[in-house]
Amino acid sequence: MVTCARLLALFLLGHIGFLAAADPAKTYTIQTVAGTNSVGDGGPALSALLSQAEGVAVDSLGAIYVADADDNRVRKITPDGVIQTVAGTGVAGLAGDGDPANAALLNHPYGVAVDDRGNLYIADLGNARVREVSAGGTIQTIAGGGSVVPGGNGDGGQASIAQLLEPRNVAIGADGSLYISDFGAHRVYQVSAAGILTTLAGTGNAGFSGDGASARLAQLKAPAGVAVDANGVVYIADSGNNRIRKVDHGVISTIFSVVAPTGVAAGGSGSVYIASGSYFGTQYKTVAGVASARDVAVDRAGSAYVTTGQFVRKVNAAGAAATVAGSGEARYFGGDNGSAKAARLHAPSGIAVDDLGNWYVADTANHRVRKITPAGVISTIAGTGDPGAKGDNGPAALAQLNAPRSVAVDSLRNVYVADTGNNEVRRITPGGAISTVLNQLNDPEYVAAGTDQSVYVADAGNNRVVKLTASGTMSTVTQVVQPASIAVDRSGDVFVSGPDSVSKIPAAGGFSTLLDGLQSPRGLAVTPDGDLLIAETGANVIRRVTPSGVVSTIAGTGVAGLSGDDGAAGLAQLNAPLDLAMDANGAIWIADSANNRIRGLTPATAIADDTASTETVVNAATLQAGPVAPGEIVTIFGAGFVADQTQLLFDGRPATIFYTGANQINAMAPADLTPDAATEISILVKGMKIADFSSSVAVATPGIFTAANGTGQAAATNQDGSINSASNPAARGEIVTLYATGQGSSANAVNLTVGGYPCELLYAGPAPGFPGLMQINARVPSGFLGPGIQALALSAGNARSQAGVTIAVR
Repeated sequence: MVTCARLLALFLLGHIGFLAAADPAKTYTIQTVAGTNSVGDGGPALSALLSQAEGVAVDSLGAIYVADADDNRVRKITPDGVIQTVAGTGVAGLAGDGDPANAALLNHPYGVAVDDRGNLYIADLGNARVREVSAGGTIQTIAGGGSVVPGGNGDGGQASIAQLLEPRNVAIGADGSLYISDFGAHRVYQVSAAGILTTLAGTGNAGFSGDGASARLAQLKAPAGVAVDANGVVYIADSGNNRIRKVDHGVISTIFSVVAPTGVAAGGSGSVYIASGSYFGTQYKTVAGVASARDVAVDRAGSAYVTTGQFVRKVNAAGAAATVAGSGEARYFGGDNGSAKAARLHAPSGIAVDDLGNWYVADTANHRVRKITPAGVISTIAGTGDPGAKGDNGPAALAQLNAPRSVAVDSLRNVYVADTGNNEVRRITPGGAISTVLNQLNDPEYVAAGTDQSVYVADAGNNRVVKLTASGTMSTVTQVVQPASIAVDRSGDVFVSGPDSVSKIPAAGGFSTLLDGLQSPRGLAVTPDGDLLIAETGANVIRRVTPSGVVSTIAGTGVAGLSGDDGAAGLAQLNAPLDLAMDANGAIWIADSANNRIRGLTPATAIADDTASTETVVNAATLQAGPVAPGEIVTIFGAGFVADQTQLLFDGRPATIFYTGANQINAMAPADLTPDAATEISILVKGMKIADFSSSVAVATPGIFTAANGTGQAAATNQDGSINSASNPAARGEIVTLYATGQGSSANAVNLTVGGYPCELLYAGPAPGFPGLMQINARVPSGFLGPGIQALALSAGNARSQAGVTIAVR
């Protein structure tokens, strides 16, 4: 019987090489040419980008911690004013427990607190969890994510199995107790140092009642902030009731009325600091200079730190206010008249190039068209940033656009804009004047320049492609359902994409479908040699189709993400590529929309049969370069390899080859390599040596095989033999099977954790019948492990597997 696990093992050995290119002359390297997600890490905090600074805390050494909710990060500002991300990557999600916090995913963190030992606590509101970052930098969920509803019979259990709704803020007491204001549950919880959760205040029903009596029987309404003083008195920003309330020895009372308080802090000598949307103040005195306050923290000198969305402000004991962090720049727009690589784009959807090498970008969500010169300088040539339709017959830079999705340039260097939100096509002359040339449209998705000064438009809402001649006459070229993109070749043949297909309309007439079964092909371009390039948005790849119909993938792994710059384009991740264009030098630029970037593909140099490019050896599971372990499955990237005529030698000893492509070899390193030494690797083609290079040898380099690209979902099967995934998680306590490589000697002890909790290993050794492949049968921890996407970590001896690998648990 062929089990699902065996099929998966066969897939791993037989399918690792699927990214190898068939023709090295048409392979590419990838890099970002415009757009950045840089938020200023490593530089002055005053120059850093803060999108939605909410929670704030200050430690005993004067470092400030800020929860940037909209950017899904927690930032740290050192006493000397340098800012750094300590948790989160900027991408919303839930992953990373048990791994470094700066590689983990958060989801709108709102509150932060820090204890005297340097441990950081995060109210990860969007994930309904509280997470702790140890002083060593490892993140872990300590409250929330479970199914036990606190309150009444739910109190008194482990916080890690409790169900939180919207943890908005956190505070830490002198005794190590953690306090959580649950905005959505209308409660404040206390978590003891032993991890036991109890309700401190609130019944769970929104309202106002209970002052002068037990806090557990009182009603709160959307408590946003929480603080605790040195005596254990807890203060609550009861935002929905416009009050600051105090819990002292279990009794609740109102101490101050203020409109919509969102933050509260306890200072020395009984002072209470309050942040609300209208002002920041203390219990007795309003402090001038800080508006739109979100949260507040107080240091030992009596200075208060206040978040205001894009800034962190410091108010000293004398009441003087100054900005300590935040540049005030918009999150998604910036960088004009500087390097395009340092600019900020927002969902760029269209790209075109003129004969001088200038690139034009439809910066869709910024309602602008931007230009990038051959020197890499970016500027705005049309649009003010405010959506609208004003400005025709005037300077394009002063005109309004509304979500422009496509641009094209004709031979006279007129720029045409599919001004989608205005249902128009507009023209920008070389002198910078803008006008509307077509307005009888419905959702124009794309615009393309023809060979005779004509313009083609994908009029998606009207299910047609229209043509505008140089004389201004409009005609329908063809009816097609929801046309998304258009390309025109030198012969005047028109290519058009629909929801799942690409069709051709020859200049001589007719209509034929070239490809179907695609996943939302949204961008098209034709190369000088007649190849068709397709941005297959739904598949997150770029395809190339030759005139004879051969289809190859030239960029993207098929998994949405952002990775791979300065490497092979086939190993890079894209995220919703919407358009592409090729310049006169053969470079292809991609509107990598969901990554807010323009990515460039540079043709790799063709390699003769007797030469090879610089080789790179990586772990076949992690796709990361580094030392080789004895018996490890490795992948070598290069060029000039020939299937069935290539040999791979380690110190003169042949390696077992599983796959050879023109640019890639998958093989198993000899099991008798000497650790802590170097090995000389040689590649021979047709008996002639084409490459010689060396690699260090490690005792072990464990790597877990994943569904794609070395990170994310592990290649794993559940106890019933089905493939593990977010939609098919493994139950806690059940057995899962994983695959890895790089154990080195079998004497290297193997350990596995899920979500930071150790697993019982029923088997960890060679996968039967698959050289170099390691099989691990492990029981998913029960107990405190919560459901969801959990981090996997494998160790062999003292070596640890790659970060970012996950498994789904229910």
